Amino acid sequence: MRFPEPWLSLCLVRSHDFTSHEFFRAITVWHRLMNFLSVIIIGAVLGGLDGVGIFFEPKEPYKWQILFAATLKGVLVALLTGFSLTATTRWWSAVVTGALYGFAFSLVIYLAKGGPKSGDAPYVIPSGIITGGFIGLFIIIWTIKKI
Repeated sequence: MRFPEPWLSLCLVRSHDFTSHEFFRAITVWHRLMNFLSVIIIGAVLGGLDGVGIFFEPKEPYKWQILFAATLKGVLVALLTGFSLTATTRWWSAVVTGALYGFAFSLVIYLAKGGPKSGDAPYVIPSGIITGGFIGLFIIIWTIKKI
């Protein structure tokens, strides 16, 4: 019996309907998908927390756009960091990797906003480095390492 969605077949079909190889393969695929979604959620949450500070600036007219851009930046940093780490990566190396990717994306935003001529853009770089470091740390703890 085939279901239209593969994840439904995993949930609704009895375990003895699968061969042992198919069952463990389905579990492995589901686990990888959950890790991928966890990486995206970590990046979105930390990126959103990085961008929420814009609501304290009363003169900024594009608050929601900046929040969405910061969230997207967090997701992209998390994806790059997650694809760069392995199960043998140490926590400090994950923090440095995330911080480097956070620096790279923050530098792009800094230069796009006018670089040194912009008054508030220099604050993007330190917050991007710190957020990227935390993204790397949380990814290594929650999605890659089995503690």
